[in-house]
Amino acid sequence: MSKFYLMAKKSRVDSTILYQENNTFTTWKTGHALSEYFESPLICYLDDDHLNGVLPTFYTSPAIIGKKEFYQDLLNCGVDNIEAQPVVIKDTVNDREYTDHLLLNILGQVSCSDLDKSDYSVLNEDMTVIDKLVLKKSNIGDLNMFLIREDTDCIVISEQVYSYLTSKGYKDIYFEELKVI
Repeated sequence: MSKFYLMAKKSRVDSTILYQENNTFTTWKTGHALSEYFESPLICYLDDDHLNGVLPTFYTSPAIIGKKEFYQDLLNCGVDNIEAQPVVIKDTVNDREYTDHLLLNILGQVSCSDLDKSDYSVLNEDMTVIDKLVLKKSNIGDLNMFLIREDTDCIVISEQVYSYLTSKGYKDIYFEELKVI
């Protein structure tokens, strides 16, 4: 049976934090094409309290924003369902701009969580937070990377992607092998 992994950004005390001022993401839904809702490039700002921190491989807020080489690594290992758009990260205090990141919109929400066996909380009718994810193999399909429809903050990758990314030596990405039934 194939293995699948949860992928997330490792939290670091010395990491930078991003925010976005306009409302690009109020009309766009994660996992759906950006289409007319997106004006390129996406402009994000470094939080003033974390200006000298490390820029991680990827951020998960205000969206999945990753370094260009990370995006290329995803393509190299068989991920073919990502829409990428330019991002400019601004440090207004030091008058710097970073242009080596992309908005990585994962196309594909898969309803494959087994909520009877997962640990989760329902915050409201539109938001479920899964703390311990269990997957239903029969619902997964053949994607190498996808979002869980029940909790679109859950990024799932195949064993192929996991093996490739770990071989590249990323230190700031968290991986957790998922139970598949």
